[in-house]
Amino acid sequence: MKALSPVVTLRHDQTSREFNSGHRSRRRTVSRWLIFAGLFLVVPILFIFTALQLTKARGPQWMPYTFENPYAYLFNSLMIADGRLPVYIDHPGTTTEVFGAVVLMATNTRPTDDLVEATLKNPERQIRKLHLALLIFAALVIWLGPCLTALALRNWVVGILIQAPVLFCKILLYYAMLFGSELMLIPFSIAAVCCCVLLLVPSAVHDKEITFGVSDPGSLSPSYLLRIPFLAGMAGAVCALGIVTKLTFFPVILISMFCCRTRRNLATFAATFVLGLLFALIPIYPQLPKLFHWISDLGIHSGQYGEGPVGLPDAGKYFSALNDFVVSESPLIIITSVGLVAALALSLVPKKNSLARAISWKTILPVFCIQLISFLAIAKHPSDHYLIPLGTTAGLELVLLFFACKDPGTFAVCRVMGRLILVGLLILGSTAFLFGTRETYLSLRRETADQLRLYKHARAITKNDVRVDYFFSDSPEFPLAYGNDFAGDVFSAILERLYPNALFFDVFGGKFGTFADSIEPAQVRKKYDHLYFLGAQNSLPKIEGFDPGTFETIDQVGGYYLQKWTRK
Repeated sequence: MKALSPVVTLRHDQTSREFNSGHRSRRRTVSRWLIFAGLFLVVPILFIFTALQLTKARGPQWMPYTFENPYAYLFNSLMIADGRLPVYIDHPGTTTEVFGAVVLMATNTRPTDDLVEATLKNPERQIRKLHLALLIFAALVIWLGPCLTALALRNWVVGILIQAPVLFCKILLYYAMLFGSELMLIPFSIAAVCCCVLLLVPSAVHDKEITFGVSDPGSLSPSYLLRIPFLAGMAGAVCALGIVTKLTFFPVILISMFCCRTRRNLATFAATFVLGLLFALIPIYPQLPKLFHWISDLGIHSGQYGEGPVGLPDAGKYFSALNDFVVSESPLIIITSVGLVAALALSLVPKKNSLARAISWKTILPVFCIQLISFLAIAKHPSDHYLIPLGTTAGLELVLLFFACKDPGTFAVCRVMGRLILVGLLILGSTAFLFGTRETYLSLRRETADQLRLYKHARAITKNDVRVDYFFSDSPEFPLAYGNDFAGDVFSAILERLYPNALFFDVFGGKFGTFADSIEPAQVRKKYDHLYFLGAQNSLPKIEGFDPGTFETIDQVGGYYLQKWTRK
């Protein structure tokens, strides 16, 4: 045999080295991508783990008072799955109901009638399924949105700062254990903040540092020029889905509109926002006049939920609500306000080189004003969970502070102080997350144990008697009546068949009833010589023949009472 020539051997060795070098390079690239993506998994994993632990501590979702959202949305999701239009439109919550319907249909292989029957027989099983699906969806957005934003900006810190407030907001984590619109707000809020960051940063750093999906970052090709309108359009679509989820999303819309900055972006945002609304509101088109009337009442009436005379809210109640907000979410409010004030201060200090400014007060001050006005507006309806969308935008404030600290034109001592403030705010939020979550977990466990004990006691005592459940009743039957009421009583016949002995009292209408019928108190008084009442005693009104002050208290847990009425 002829020996291989030296030239052939040399070429073979060179090819092998090039192949091995390319292989190692690809492996290093894959490893870097995995590390980068894994870095942004920390917050979503903590979020979903915390939510599941709190859910476990809370126990069944039929217990008061947390059954309101899960059961109302379950029944309306079931209506959509059954080919009906939803009835519950206060929030309006359409995205949550459609999401629930999709999950119900995707996880059911039986006919729709069987799905309805199975859901009403075991609503807790379906709620757990819907809750887990929504948690996974939220966690995916919390992971992918900030990860892609950090990749576009070539800065991993930005992505972490966008994610972090998800863990800092105590009330957000509380509502993350329930299937409802509060949990659905989280992915839309995070996605909108990511769009806002990408829209704002081009004015602060060199264009090529924020290119996204462009083959030649250094050139102004047509595909590159379309980037900003695309982001504005995405922000408009996300905001449309967010406001249809819950009206408290409006601060995110205002911030997103400001971040558009140019007429072209605003036009794109407005167009996609309107198209998104037209699409998301399809299931409730016949009820839009009712919805618009409800929104109008919310804005112009002085009372809560559109009640009271037209005008401003009572000053005493209003300032009390503001104080409650500050106390309940003080870490998040401190992070938001201090972060914006520090960023604003850094943008206003004299610069060594004014052309090197990385962030401007013209950007920070309007964001601060929008946040403040939104906070004051939300305080008209003093419920902590209305702060959830506003709380998630704290990531934008942290990003603004971060870029203010990066301005090379600012004196070094000012940049160091800004970074120390940023680190301090992150430590504050992390501390609040650790201790606040532990406190919530222990509180939920105690509350759940007490409420389960009360229900078991009530069930044992009323085994051969009639129990009347009323708002908020510590029983699994009452949430079914509540959910059916918010679904227009469309499932009354099935529920009446499945739970033939259930009896309820409507504390608002002053009448007794079953799932299907309303009964006058006089009829009940004639039919029974004694009844057991289970619910929150402070909501039970005094009506003829039924005076709560004369009831015999059998057992109680907090404000929930098991009492016996005896006819005299």
